[in-house]
Amino acid sequence: MKILSFIIPSYNSAKFLDKCIPSFLNEAVLDKLDIIIVNDGSTDETPVVAQKYCDAHPDSIRLINQENKGHGGALNTGCAAAVGKYLKVIDADDWVETQNLPEFVAKLEKSDADVVLTHHYTIDITTGEVKKWKNYPEKFDISYNFELIMASWKNFERSLTFHGITYNTAFYHKNCIALSEHVFFEDHEFATMPCCHAASIMPMDLFIYDYRIGDVEQSVSNQNQLKRISHTQTVLERFLSEYACLELPENSGGREYFCMKAQGLLLSYLTTAMLVEPDKKKGRLLAAQMMARFRTAMPRAYELAKKQYLAYRAMNRLHISKQTFDQVLHSRIYSKFRRKHDFY
Repeated sequence: MKILSFIIPSYNSAKFLDKCIPSFLNEAVLDKLDIIIVNDGSTDETPVVAQKYCDAHPDSIRLINQENKGHGGALNTGCAAAVGKYLKVIDADDWVETQNLPEFVAKLEKSDADVVLTHHYTIDITTGEVKKWKNYPEKFDISYNFELIMASWKNFERSLTFHGITYNTAFYHKNCIALSEHVFFEDHEFATMPCCHAASIMPMDLFIYDYRIGDVEQSVSNQNQLKRISHTQTVLERFLSEYACLELPENSGGREYFCMKAQGLLLSYLTTAMLVEPDKKKGRLLAAQMMARFRTAMPRAYELAKKQYLAYRAMNRLHISKQTFDQVLHSRIYSKFRRKHDFY
């Protein structure tokens, strides 16, 4: 029986796969892994490199070739094909902590939680800096509901992300939506729209995901966020439309989680519009328009973002750059001021 499906969306990823795929090859648990490489219409040697591993491990690794549908389209295909008890997505330019897979799989075999949370690392390929992103529940390996999690949000927020979430496959197939295709930042949909329906969330004290950062080509770089600001708009509009038909009780923890995650992406949009966009007036207008949409359609997320919006607007008028803002945001003084757990 396959316990864990790993989905690896891959577009022109040939240069990364020889680091990514071997990280899954822990012989102690390889027979319990279902590793799905989704070649999303690559024009490089991605399918050739992927097939090499499929041929070497045909019982554990398979390749799905499709026309290009973007990251979200690749996730839709891979997650639909998953046969493991749980599923987790690892991007092709990232990798996993090989030595932790046996313990992870053993815990998943015993788990019946809808969602499992694990820690992850970020590895900056430019500076070499490694940071730990952990969750801090009162106790690991027990199930929490969203009412408890939202009451202690700071203890969980760093793992309630694309990189920290592992879904029960049956739960995901029941509650998933078709992720937006041909846009970036749809990983926010993946980490929010199925997850908000979870009745049981289990944090585990394990590092699994190694997230590669520091590449100027990545979607999270400031200039790419500006270039693709329309993508963020698309995903935010998707949040608003899904929220309008969300079948969760008012004031429920799952609905609060949805609003909190929407607010997070909204703040990213606001910082791009007002601190990265060189035309400051244009940026203020974009931000004001989006805030007006949220005030009408998702007032809770609007209220969560309002104070930061006003601060960003003031910084916009003072011509404070995103670089300066990031230096303050990531400082240890700021972290302690916000009473967050510090990095190690």
